[in-house]
Amino acid sequence: MHVAVEVTREVQYVETMTSTRTITPIRRGELITLWVLLAVSFGAAFAPANTPGALSLLLGWVPVVFAFWHFIRWAGARTAILSFVAVVVVSFAGEALGVATGLVFGTYYYPDGPLGPLVLGVPPLIQLQYFTMAYAALMIARAVSGSLTSAVRGWGVVWVSAMAAFAQTLLDLSSDPWHSTVLGQWVWPDGGAYFGVPFHNFVGWFVETLVFLLIIQWLLSRPAALAHLEIRQPRSFALQGILLYGTFIVTMCAVPFVQSVSGEAKTIADALVTVTVFAVTPLWVAALLALRASRRGAHRD
Repeated sequence: MHVAVEVTREVQYVETMTSTRTITPIRRGELITLWVLLAVSFGAAFAPANTPGALSLLLGWVPVVFAFWHFIRWAGARTAILSFVAVVVVSFAGEALGVATGLVFGTYYYPDGPLGPLVLGVPPLIQLQYFTMAYAALMIARAVSGSLTSAVRGWGVVWVSAMAAFAQTLLDLSSDPWHSTVLGQWVWPDGGAYFGVPFHNFVGWFVETLVFLLIIQWLLSRPAALAHLEIRQPRSFALQGILLYGTFIVTMCAVPFVQSVSGEAKTIADALVTVTVFAVTPLWVAALLALRASRRGAHRD
């Protein structure tokens, strides 16, 4: 038994060292490109409602590309791909089960058209949004817990995953009534207490996101992923990952200014901006401050 443990440790050490030798910090050109993608993601928040469909679709892809590219350079291509698969499979299964039974999020359905073609009653394109939100929330949780460049062990895996699930659910809290009650991209036929959305929805969001975030945390604890995390990157690289969460904040806060809203729609938009500013933004600021503190600590060392 002792020999087997030692052999396993030696294999992990060799894998880590081998991976480390082949990993290089992000190149300047890549870093600049990521900044451009991030800037476009922020700018997309101010696109008017009458933006042509092709351009709107293109703008929607930009944060997805940013998240995937940044994830690859943060934790490695294999980890990023497996994490993407985990998010897509779990979220699609949850949505399909939810639409069919009402057990996951409550009774709702997706109408034909607004979000593209449906598969099992679910628009597959929405899984891309899940992935971007998951990565942004993960960056927030890892920054607050001080684990952007290190492993999370023991019960910390659960707590950091729960923090990320909470951060992602907050994004839904600040936007779901706009997309459902106002835009009709999905419909709650029985309504709900939160501007037409039932409380059940947010419980479902937390549980579902916790499942795939736990999977991602496990993937991040593997030696190959850790070898990538521990590579010294430019200071602004981690900042980019945390700023991604802010694109969702800006998008929601921009709604009353760039969309023509009145009546009930304006009431909902104003309320969601309030939720965004006073419930979502503080978590984002906490992550930015945690990153700043970690940099000061590293500088003193």
